[in-house]
Amino acid sequence: MTPDIIIAPSILAADFANLAAEAKAVEGAADWLHVDVMDNHFVPNLTIGPPVVESLRRATGIPFDCHLMIEDPKRWAPAYAQLGAYNVTFHAEACDDPVALAKDLRAAGTLAGLAVDRDTPIEPYLELLPHFDTILVMTIKAGFGGQAFMPEMLDKVRAARRHVDAGHLDIRIEVDGGIAADTIEAAALAGADAFVAGTAVYGAHDPAEACRKLRALAQAAVARQTTSDSGGTTV
Repeated sequence: MTPDIIIAPSILAADFANLAAEAKAVEGAADWLHVDVMDNHFVPNLTIGPPVVESLRRATGIPFDCHLMIEDPKRWAPAYAQLGAYNVTFHAEACDDPVALAKDLRAAGTLAGLAVDRDTPIEPYLELLPHFDTILVMTIKAGFGGQAFMPEMLDKVRAARRHVDAGHLDIRIEVDGGIAADTIEAAALAGADAFVAGTAVYGAHDPAEACRKLRALAQAAVARQTTSDSGGTTV
């Protein structure tokens, strides 16, 4: 069974002077709120840290999907779980023992996610997936919003989907970078079921409606694929 579609607007593209209002603008339409944490070391940008997450957590009931683009995630990741994050994802490139950190995050009460950046092969990490709840495939280079979607990254999504399906794993396959109305269908067809969208949501006149449109596009793509795979009969 194909998992339900997850739409996760990225507040990296929101108005930082009005984050509480921006979060409320997608309530009822978004499944997760994607929070990009950058430290100006692992990536050349500096964004949100624990104080902002703590304050924003009190302003909205949307589950937080915290994406840590930081060095030494073992030191910092559990704090985001303690602040009430629903899912905490860290980068494979920044962690020597991803499985140990995943166990720490789950023990702290959050789901655990593993991210692979643009230039990182996914194959070495496929065997680790049973220890995670999310695998995040970057469809851009981590560190900046507003970049163009890289369709060649979908080969990683396909590899992850094959592995997940073969092992009957309970894990989300998330994509982040350039997800918009003209790219989400390809990502869904490749096997993604969770979609981070920044500019496509917060650059829209109505962010909630933008979320609904993205969801409909992804659902339609999956439905078409299901019909095709079943020989013309929808299942």
